[in-house]
This record gives sequence, C-alpha cells and structure tokens, in this order.
Amino acid sequence: MGVKIRKKKNKFYVYVNYRGTRKAKCVGTSRAVAEQVKGKIEARLTLGDLGFLHEEKEQAPTFEHYAMGWLKRYAELECKPATVRSYEQLLRVHVTPRFGQKRLSEINRDQIKDFIAELSVGNRFSRNTLRLIMCALRTVLSAAIEDGLIESNPAARIGRFAKTEKPARQASAMTREEAERFLEAVNLVCAEWLPFFLAALRAGLRKGELIALKWGDIQFGENENDSNRYILVQRNFSCGRFTRQRAD
Repeated sequence: MGVKIRKKKNKFYVYVNYRGTRKAKCVGTSRAVAEQVKGKIEARLTLGDLGFLHEEKEQAPTFEHYAMGWLKRYAELECKPATVRSYEQLLRVHVTPRFGQKRLSEINRDQIKDFIAELSVGNRFSRNTLRLIMCALRTVLSAAIEDGLIESNPAARIGRFAKTEKPARQASAMTREEAERFLEAVNLVCAEWLPFFLAALRAGLRKGELIALKWGDIQFGENENDSNRYILVQRNFSCGRFTRQRAD
C-alpha cells in the first residue's frame, strides 16, 4: 500500500498506488488538508474499503475544447497580445489538427514523438518553429495537470527528439556600406521615412518599438559626445494596439 503527497507548482496532490491500481487527486494549496486526505485514504485501505479506487473518473475534455478555454481563461489575461496570437496560431495550425479530437487523457508520449518526427521530415520547419510548437502543446498540457485533468505531461522534456538541419543561409546584419546605401535610397524614394529607418539602424529597435516611440522618450544630450544620450523604450505596438513594456 502506498499513499504519498507531492507538491507541484504550489498545489498538493495525493497519489495512491494499491496492488497495481493507481489514482491521483489534487487537494489544493494546503499541506494540512493533503495530510488529512492521506490519513483518510490510508484508513479506508486498512479497513478494506476499496470502492474509491474504482470510481469512474470524470471524462477529460478533448484537447481542442480545453485549449480554446485555456486561451480565453488564462492566456488572454496573463500574456501579451502577440504571445496570445502566437499560441492561438500554433495550436490552430499545427497541434489541434493532430490532437484536437483526442481527450487529454488519451494523449501519450509515443504519439507526441511521432508528431514531432513527422513535422521534422523534409526540414519544413526550422528548429525554432518546432520548439514553439512543442512549447504551445506542453504549456496547455501543463495547465491540464494544474486543473487535475491529467497526472503527468507527456510532452515534458521531449524537444530533444526534434532534429532538423541548420538552414544553408543565415541572417546577417547590414555592413556599414550597405546601411549607408539603404539610407540614401530611402532619402530618394520616401524621405519622410528616413528618421524611422535611421533610428532602426542606429538604435536597433524593433518595428513595434519604433512605431510606439515618442519625442519624450529621446534624450538628445548637449552634443554628440554627451554620455547622457539615450532612447527610453517604454511602449510597444503589437496586434493593432499599444502596450507597455514589461520590466525585466
């Protein structure tokens, strides 16, 4: 007879392993409550009361149903709009077509390995894209553990199975000469955009950061040699709206 308490992400779970029958239950955030539940289970097992081990567990929802709820319930409240859009796209395009109609409890590690192997064929996707697909799948399944719907995450530590060749061509920054020629072309074709691209090249800002930039964010200093010259990045423009930058 084995009744154990384990803590996962601030929640306590009581695990029962009795003569080959296993059962797990999330009992909340209190260690004292978990100890009480453990004691009651041990007492029932001692008395030969095994009925609770064979109670039918509530059927887990399908992956698609749960993932859609997770996006609304958690991602849209806790994540940046761009992150939510990325999760939604990765789940809709890659993960849901494969696992959408399966119940969470039916998804296993071998199925996920096969899924990654198929995505890796022909180098259709970069390493980073495969990593993001796995991250979306793993995150949803981790949330399902927190909700007590599954006991373990079959996608945990499985990214190492995704092997793709490095692309033949790597991205590289412009040389000084290329940057100067680019700015000359901008000045000839669309001079009103010259400050935008000049700031992009000189400060290394992303497009959303450049769009959200205001005059008050720029400290010009007294001259070019003044050390008190900087751009304060406070906002970003993403998914059609302005957002505040998170402090690291």
